[in-house]
Amino acid sequence: MTTTTTNDDDNTVVIETLLNWGRENGIRTHPNVAIQQRILKNFGDEDERGIFYVRLDDERDDVNDDATTTTTETLVSIPEKALLCVPRRRTETTTTKRREEEEDDILCEILLREARKNTNNNNESGGSFWSAYLRTLPNEYDLLELWTDEEIETLQVDAAKASARELRGKVSASYDRQCKKTKNAGIFFTRAEWAYAKATVRSRTVSVPWSSAGALAPIGDMFNYAPVGGFLGGDDDGNGNFCNGDEKEDGCVPVGTGAWNANENAFEFRSTLPKKFSPTTRSFELFMNYGAYTNLELLSLYGFHCGENNPNDVIVLDVSLITTQTTEYHAKVIATSGALTFESERDLRLEYAVLTSYESYSDDKRAQRAHAAAQRHSFSAFASRGEKLSDASEHNFCTAIRDAAGRALLSFATTAKQDCESLEHLKNSSPNTEKDTNARATRRRRTKLAVEYRLAVKRALQKTYRMYEKRMNALII
Repeated sequence: MTTTTTNDDDNTVVIETLLNWGRENGIRTHPNVAIQQRILKNFGDEDERGIFYVRLDDERDDVNDDATTTTTETLVSIPEKALLCVPRRRTETTTTKRREEEEDDILCEILLREARKNTNNNNESGGSFWSAYLRTLPNEYDLLELWTDEEIETLQVDAAKASARELRGKVSASYDRQCKKTKNAGIFFTRAEWAYAKATVRSRTVSVPWSSAGALAPIGDMFNYAPVGGFLGGDDDGNGNFCNGDEKEDGCVPVGTGAWNANENAFEFRSTLPKKFSPTTRSFELFMNYGAYTNLELLSLYGFHCGENNPNDVIVLDVSLITTQTTEYHAKVIATSGALTFESERDLRLEYAVLTSYESYSDDKRAQRAHAAAQRHSFSAFASRGEKLSDASEHNFCTAIRDAAGRALLSFATTAKQDCESLEHLKNSSPNTEKDTNARATRRRRTKLAVEYRLAVKRALQKTYRMYEKRMNALII
């Protein structure tokens, strides 16, 4: 997703220049496709670009009632020559072992070289071939690898903080690696420039068959993300389309995908078109699905997340174990329901089913392990079918999960209620005033991302606590 702060007139010129460049270089767009701005809900005056299906003036109100409109159509097609990527000839020289790492660095270098052409040559003839596209790229990103230590701490979730620091370390290592490569060539990029290029390549590339680094796809990279089936709360129509917010009354919004078309030698973004419009509706935003990502993965790869509306979100819950040499089991919790995944329930059920047998041999550690292993083997078939093994073991199992969720909730520096109050404060404060610096605006935006992320985790854990406490209390032991 792209966040911009340009005024409407400047943005219109930039977009028109891009579309004209695209037409001149073989980029094809569906006649109903248009790039538009939209104000981010509940967050001041910042806006983001998106690609919309816009009804043409001569289309009838019932134009989309025909069954043929459910077929998949190409919305944007970008030929190889318009993609900003590592040329095929250069990918053939990289070694297989280091190919992904090397090609990613090469693409970052290519991007920065083109950006410098664009900066050093104001006239179009002397600038970059991708000049029109480069001007549409955001000024900064919110990928975790770019967050400061203070911003990382606002995430509160240990897994997220660890991921942010790991990613930041990888970017730093790649910069050091690149400096060694380019030192003798007289090429120098600042650490900030390299971090920006890395974030651009990580968050905006599409997959192409000749390069593991992927390719930057002008126009196509302005599609915003949506999960297959839509965000939680939307009305899925069963065909990968969803309705969201104000759009519910007017029809379902398609969620498309992108893929390389070898026959056309182009990368294509394809989707089904909206099935119907109400007489007052002129457009729908079109979304692309980048993959079935959790919120943490989205935040790491793209710099945004879906909060509590992500049907693919899974969080890790550490559940104590006493029947094995491992002290904790990393259970996976389905965030939208609070329930453990089938695999996690199966594994924990099995462990707590052997608890009694384990304890009955408390004076003989070797006998404990041998008997527990035999019991685990005996119970495994029942656990694999999702069956409870006994009321006593089920009670232990539910208690352990409830207690683990409770401990996790108590470990956070703030409560869910306090997070809601923080979001309300951010919503009501005045962003982008004359006194706002870029750094302050960035910190404010990332604070909102962090609070929404950790709130979604806490809400999921609250569901887990209530669910397994209810199941525990329903057992008669």
